[in-house]
Amino acid sequence: MDSTMAPPPAADPTCAFNTLCFCRWRSFCSSRIPFVAPGRDYECMPAGADDSPAWSLLVGFLSIADGNTNSLRLHRFRVARSGRVLGRSGDALEILDGDVDYEGKDAPSQTSAVAATPGPDGRSTCLFCRVVRLADLGGAAPLRPLQLYPNLNAGGSITVSPLPALPPERRPIRPISAAGDLWAPYLAEVFGPTHLVMLRLDNDAGQWVEAAAIDLPHGRQEPQGVMRGGRILQGYAVVRRTILLSLQPSHLFFAFDCSARAWAAVATAETKDTYYLPISDRGVYVEEDDAIYFLHGSLVSAYRLCQDHEQSQYRIAPPTRVDCVCPFRHDDGYGFLTHLGGRLMCSVWISVSLGCNCDTLHVLITTFRVKGNNGGNREPFVPSGIEIMHSTCRRLDISPNRPWESICEFCFLQEYDDGTEMRFAEKKRQNALAPSMTLQGMEVPTSSNVVESSKMRACCRKFLNEMPCTTSVMLEGSAIQTNKTLYIVCQLASCSTVYKITILDGRLPCHDKALKPLCTIDTFVCDDEYELMNRPSPWHFVCNSEYIYAVPRIESEIYEFSLHHGTVNLVPAKRPVGVKLSIALVLQVGGTVIGISDTLQGVYHLHHRHGWTYRSTYASFDIQRKVDLHGYVVLSNDSFMVYDGDTNCCFLLDLQMDRWSVVLPFVELTRSVEHEIEPLQSRCWGSGYISGRSVFVEGFIYTCGDGGLAACELVEDGDSLFLGDQIDLRFLWRKYWERDQMCFDYVGRDTVSGNIMFCVAQGELLLVTISLGL
Repeated sequence: MDSTMAPPPAADPTCAFNTLCFCRWRSFCSSRIPFVAPGRDYECMPAGADDSPAWSLLVGFLSIADGNTNSLRLHRFRVARSGRVLGRSGDALEILDGDVDYEGKDAPSQTSAVAATPGPDGRSTCLFCRVVRLADLGGAAPLRPLQLYPNLNAGGSITVSPLPALPPERRPIRPISAAGDLWAPYLAEVFGPTHLVMLRLDNDAGQWVEAAAIDLPHGRQEPQGVMRGGRILQGYAVVRRTILLSLQPSHLFFAFDCSARAWAAVATAETKDTYYLPISDRGVYVEEDDAIYFLHGSLVSAYRLCQDHEQSQYRIAPPTRVDCVCPFRHDDGYGFLTHLGGRLMCSVWISVSLGCNCDTLHVLITTFRVKGNNGGNREPFVPSGIEIMHSTCRRLDISPNRPWESICEFCFLQEYDDGTEMRFAEKKRQNALAPSMTLQGMEVPTSSNVVESSKMRACCRKFLNEMPCTTSVMLEGSAIQTNKTLYIVCQLASCSTVYKITILDGRLPCHDKALKPLCTIDTFVCDDEYELMNRPSPWHFVCNSEYIYAVPRIESEIYEFSLHHGTVNLVPAKRPVGVKLSIALVLQVGGTVIGISDTLQGVYHLHHRHGWTYRSTYASFDIQRKVDLHGYVVLSNDSFMVYDGDTNCCFLLDLQMDRWSVVLPFVELTRSVEHEIEPLQSRCWGSGYISGRSVFVEGFIYTCGDGGLAACELVEDGDSLFLGDQIDLRFLWRKYWERDQMCFDYVGRDTVSGNIMFCVAQGELLLVTISLGL
């Protein structure tokens, strides 16, 4: 067995795997997927998580080189119950018992292909090894069925036992373990009219018997192009007592009922706008989600197999794209997926055909949880993304063969429970983490998506639209000696994360450090961030001295995050009976949380006991017209102003009078004074722009703008308010600050100089941020 204690070799800077840069990850993966590389892991687990070994994962790998050098090996790595992959970045996977006889010693031979499945006994792996006898290379290659018993507690030894021989005909065939039996489907003919047959291993008789067959009168058409490994039986998944078989072409599926021992065709709906993906090797069925997950290249995808019991018809919709675990292409390598428990998964990607000159193959191991809506109420669970627990780069040694001289095949990935009996991991195990949980005390990730400017490549710098920080400085001391606590809410398509930062003596102690998540809130919206940015704000966030509230646009329950106890609770918020209330904006004025619907007439107060209660307001203009609210600013404990994007106008609500009024541009006041006439409310167009949560300081309204902040003076004349011209306060140290992806808050003011301090933050690509200060 190879030891993993020796220090890993230094990374080759010219290797294609090591040179994959930050911008490639950001272009091909969602913002949820962290950038990792050899020596740069990503971990995101609660402090005090259980890091004792829970699973051993076996990697079956085949390499064939010139000179008939053949090697079929089992490699192992271990995963803790927390989801952490044990060992260090760059370690080589352990090799288990390299002298196992897979081919047999009756004649010189070598293995040319392998298919595997977990054994029905829960303690073994069943293999079908296609053996080529070297003395008869042109002859038929027989299949050798084997049963492997890994003894992972005894130095990694493996016991091999032969299984009953398969029929001698040369056909596409593979083993499948389901419903306590070992099965073997095969096609009688590769192309043209044929029939699909299912064999079952009869242990009492010690032979394979035919269980069922189904005719394919039209058969399969010869495919265009080359399939990976030339496999016709691409893979399978076991859904309770049903085997779903994936064939080529990719939209061809069949279902086998292990109880009735009957085949059935699976209806698909492929069109020019939809397509199906083959299940590679073994897909994993997660009963909690009623979904089949599999890895296609580096893409995690999901199928749902549906059955109409009355018509005995199976159907399957096109796959749901969940997320990419890495940015590598199909011709760089591929991987498999396994299920550890709950929604905890582990993917293993190997650089089978990357084309680098390294002596070992690169392995990217990622543990993650599938995220999505909560299902329930007869609504199916819809996966929408993944949450990475640990992502790490390891190595796979195939010596004496070398990767660039060998034909390599990643054959299978199997999981074992690291219990005393070493049985396969049970799928009913409780999930490692709750769907929405407090992450107070979470460890700082061992890597982040922050790249040091001095080490950033030109392509990454261009991607981030950054330039050297020639006009910015880090203050040694601040003239505004103030302390403040700020909370930043980062909203993604699948969840929202709360971060806490502090300002001490006017400085940020978190400078050049990765922020620690305070909690995550399950605010699922849609499948990806691009779709999120094109939707109206689906969630709104407000903060007081005790709680951060996450308020949905339509649903009647809100999330309540306690700043003192660090807990997240889902609390009811009743909505008026008979009113289809859609919350377009939420803000806090004084001690009251206020929600505004799609019209200015729809003003509601949030009460703990009574939920949303309507507040009657009036105005001298039409407040029943729909508005497109883009931002707001609180002016006092009993007044606030909102901005309507449709009319480009600002409106003020006086809560003491419950009256709406138009905030006119200052030029209208000048015109009315010059001509001695009353200001016209019809001239409100262009009165100002307010983006998101803005602040009112010393007579000026400050808001987010492209390239920095924007300010305008609020002028009072009698009972009316007027907005002055916009003043752009651009940041010189970065080319682009997009207002939809930035937030800020007022920190303090120097009483001597009058200077005002703000804290400004910008999220990554397609990241929505909101700052809430206390």
